[in-house]
Amino acid sequence: LQENETKPEDCIPDVPGNESAREFLAHAPTKGLWMPLGKEVKVMQCWRCKRYGHRTGDKECPFFIKGNQKLEQFRVAHEDPMYDIIRETKRHEKEMRYVSL
Repeated sequence: LQENETKPEDCIPDVPGNESAREFLAHAPTKGLWMPLGKEVKVMQCWRCKRYGHRTGDKECPFFIKGNQKLEQFRVAHEDPMYDIIRETKRHEKEMRYVSL
């Protein structure tokens, strides 16, 4: 009589890349609020890789280190408090070389 019983793993699409999350949810406990073996159950989709079982920025994401390198370099440079001083010094040196010629 319980043909339409929903399983925890049914909330994650059955596509390549989601096998580990679906496998874990298939055998995870359904009653109680405890974490088996200290592993947190996450039913969420990553915005970067579109896989389930982790969020953007988690170490499980294949794009954790990669990301967009150009944007990352720009962000690091602009968060550096010495960025403006170094940029102005380089610009001033370039002007001085141009004037001395």
